[in-house]
Amino acid sequence: MRYAYHDNNRSNMAIVPERVGDSLRITIGPRVSWLGAFTGFLVILILWGAGLVPACDGLRHGINTGGSLGGYILGIAACSALILLVLYFLLFNLFGTEIITVSPADLRIKSLVCGFVRSQREFPNSTVEKFRYEQWTGSTRGEGMHSGILFDCVGETVTFAQDVPQEESYDLIDQMRLVYAFPIPDPPEEETSPAVLKL
Repeated sequence: MRYAYHDNNRSNMAIVPERVGDSLRITIGPRVSWLGAFTGFLVILILWGAGLVPACDGLRHGINTGGSLGGYILGIAACSALILLVLYFLLFNLFGTEIITVSPADLRIKSLVCGFVRSQREFPNSTVEKFRYEQWTGSTRGEGMHSGILFDCVGETVTFAQDVPQEESYDLIDQMRLVYAFPIPDPPEEETSPAVLKL
């Protein structure tokens, strides 16, 4: 099935579909956001310079003078945790991949960071409903628009292929539905404008 509207903006994101027997495996390469990478690197430098280094200096001074150490240890732990969290998202931004495998029996979604499995889920095809592409606004102010392929499964909405452009997303849906005819939602019915009068 081909959808009516396609966005003409193509991405430089690596999307590699390949047939493996009667299955389709799609590898979606890193969604590199250079602004996000620069911001993450800048946040790490700020946390390091304004938080971690002064806390280490304070701890060293507290050890030498016999002062209280609890606040400095807590500061080092908090700054280290924040740095590791930002570093994780930075690595996912630069080296994160997603592998979607569709067989006649099930749909598997695997997320990797630097080759290590971050998450892996498997869904029987018979439980997949309302297979679709959607766009939504980010949850935080100034985050912008996001998009992805979504489906409902046993009362849960699952999202994958996030921020893949619309045309590529529709192409992926078409290719996946050649392996298994996932049910898609009915298109919304057009309502007659109240300004239009029928005689």
